[in-house]
Amino acid sequence: MSTTNPSAQVVLADMEALWPSFVNCRAHFPYVDEGVIGKKCVPTAPYYIARGFRIAFVFSTPVSKAAVTRINEVGHWINQNFVIRLYALLDCHHLTESIDQAVDGWKDVDLVRRLRNYFAHGSGKYDRANKDHQRTMQELATHLGVDFSSESDFPLSINTVLEPLFKGCKKYVKGRLAIPGIRGQP
Repeated sequence: MSTTNPSAQVVLADMEALWPSFVNCRAHFPYVDEGVIGKKCVPTAPYYIARGFRIAFVFSTPVSKAAVTRINEVGHWINQNFVIRLYALLDCHHLTESIDQAVDGWKDVDLVRRLRNYFAHGSGKYDRANKDHQRTMQELATHLGVDFSSESDFPLSINTVLEPLFKGCKKYVKGRLAIPGIRGQP
C-alpha cells in the first residue's frame, strides 16, 4: 500500500483483510432462488464462482422451500455482521465520531453507521412504519441508484449494496486520513 500515513495504512489493511473473509463466508452461504427446490446438488452463486470459489453443495435430501428460506436468512445474517464489523473497524480508528461531509465517501460511512445501529441495537428488520428506517432506505436507494421500494428488509446484496458501500468507506478513509493524491493532497 503506497501511502505515507501509517494510520491510513493500518485501517486500509484491516479493511482489505475483512472483505475476502466476508466473501469467503458468503460463497459458502450464497443467495439461492427457488429454482434449486428439488435439487440435491447446488453450485454457489456466479458472483463467487467468478472470484475463484468453485463450490457445490450436496444435500442429503432434495432442497425444500423451507431450506431455501433458511439458507437465505443465514446469508442475510452474515451480511448484517459484515456491516457491523466494517463499522466497528472504522469506529475503532475514530473515523465515525464526526463524519466529515466534505470527504468523498462520507455518505457510505453514514449509511453503514445507520445500518449497523439497526443490526446491533435492534432486530435488524426493516420497519416500514419507522420514519428513520424509511429515510435510510430512501437514502440507500438514492445513493446507490437502485430501486428498493419492493424490499421487505434492508437490502444487503453483496454486489449492489455492500461492495459499493465498502468501496465508499475506503474512499472516506483515504480522504479523511489525507492520503497523497486524495482531496487535492500532493
